[in-house]
Amino acid sequence: MYMNFNIILPGLEDAIITKAEEIKGTYRVHIKLPQRVQQCPECGNPTNLVHDYRIQRIQHLKMFERDTYLFYHKRRYRCLCGKRFPEKNKVVERYQRHTIEWNQALGIRVIQGKNFKDTAAQFRTSQATAIRRFDHISSGYLKEVKELPKVIAIDEYKGDTNEGKFQVIIANAQT
Repeated sequence: MYMNFNIILPGLEDAIITKAEEIKGTYRVHIKLPQRVQQCPECGNPTNLVHDYRIQRIQHLKMFERDTYLFYHKRRYRCLCGKRFPEKNKVVERYQRHTIEWNQALGIRVIQGKNFKDTAAQFRTSQATAIRRFDHISSGYLKEVKELPKVIAIDEYKGDTNEGKFQVIIANAQT
């Protein structure tokens, strides 16, 4: 029996929700995707032969102000060439424990948020994960410096943070 919803949940547009439950303040959504013909990554032939299933637990964005986990009933297909491979999906990337929507929201928050510690707490993850996400996003905007400017301005100023009372800024004094 499938549940009918009159709203589209972010990141779960293609998913079939088979069960939703609240257990000890945590919202659990059981999902699966419709079975489709998949293209073999090895030989390129189409196949719809299912090899096996497994349940993957994935952290998702909060729903109804409750921690939310998806229990994804994931298919692995097999091809006549012998290759076994997972179904293509828009819910979670390979080897990940967080949904694509969760990663996008964290990416926005680490840029707009106050600091990594508060952002990590809001997303129920570690500071290291928030920092890695920030590094991944910002790496495309950083450029390698081949030569330092002739004049460098260094200024320290008083500020109150958890790390100390003083901060420093380093800038090109000519510009």
